[in-house]
Amino acid sequence: MTMKASLSLACLSLALGAAAQATPVNLSAGNGEMNLQQILDGITVGGSSSVDVLADQYANDAQWSLGGSGGAFSQIVIELAGYAAINSFGIYDIMDPSRQVEIFSGAATAGTSSSRATFSIMADGQVVRNLFEETGVYFSGNLFGFYLSTPGHSWYSDAGRNADGADHMVAYQGSGDTVKIGNTIAGPWANNEFVMAWEDLARGQWDYDYNDFVVMVESVNGVKVPEPGTLALLGFGLAGLALVRRRRATE
Repeated sequence: MTMKASLSLACLSLALGAAAQATPVNLSAGNGEMNLQQILDGITVGGSSSVDVLADQYANDAQWSLGGSGGAFSQIVIELAGYAAINSFGIYDIMDPSRQVEIFSGAATAGTSSSRATFSIMADGQVVRNLFEETGVYFSGNLFGFYLSTPGHSWYSDAGRNADGADHMVAYQGSGDTVKIGNTIAGPWANNEFVMAWEDLARGQWDYDYNDFVVMVESVNGVKVPEPGTLALLGFGLAGLALVRRRRATE
């Protein structure tokens, strides 16, 4: 193998092996609110959470799919935002973000019956809420993202779709801790359950504490999506290898 081919493979290996960079989370609690770590500690039974909000962010949080049950249960953990009564949370079709289904409206309040909801995707693609409510919205398949809609903006779990290019959601996978949310019974935080924490203001206005809207969603799976930079470098590496092969063939 030539040196150029070796360099191409080295660059490719570095790109594919690089760990995703964590999203910075402000833990200063300078505004008097609980920070995100304190929120996770607060729902953990018998001590502090084993999840570190800085080190344990779930990497595959842009796109999601449902598990074999075909549906998911969601519960609001906390909402600390000026827009709490206005914001809405839901899912959107990855293939067409204009196809959206609201899961929680601004009227939903943590600790009440309005803070719990289910959603399913039927075989024909229709999204059904709360077991029986047909929404009339059809997704292209079992691949979706989450959104938080605020006055003037919709922020997506896929940061590439956000108007300000910022990551408005960080997610955390269950670690087995026993947790208790609101007035529901305590239970283990399983690995198919995810806490999703949101910033509801545009970058430049936010305090990046990710406590504006915090929700737990179960029976979902994050879908690994290649980074755009990785795809570009992959193309560069493969192009380099193809060039080496052509030169060898010519020689």
